Amino acid sequence: MTDQDRQRAMDFIVEQQAKNSVAIDKLIESQHKAELRFERDEFRLDRDERILKLMVKAGRRERRTRSEAEERLTKALAALAESQAHADSRLDALIDIVRQQRNGGSQSFESC
Repeated sequence: MTDQDRQRAMDFIVEQQAKNSVAIDKLIESQHKAELRFERDEFRLDRDERILKLMVKAGRRERRTRSEAEERLTKALAALAESQAHADSRLDALIDIVRQQRNGGSQSFESC
């Protein structure tokens, strides 16, 4: 191998090392950017998980509140129905009294 061949081989090796060094630098930069994206995405995911947990808690709280309100409404409607039935029976009794008085009064007018 001549000096010129050795020089060409060394130049080739140096050139390849320079290319590899540039490629490695690009890979390192790309890796750094990927790590930043990962950290940002991880932060977003953590935030989204916290938001989702709050939404689940709010949903459960709302379901419990609605269930309690529905129970109160059911009891109130039952009480109202009972009260309505009592009022209906009292109204029926009043109607019967009025009819008896009219029937009794009309009979007394007819006999006169």
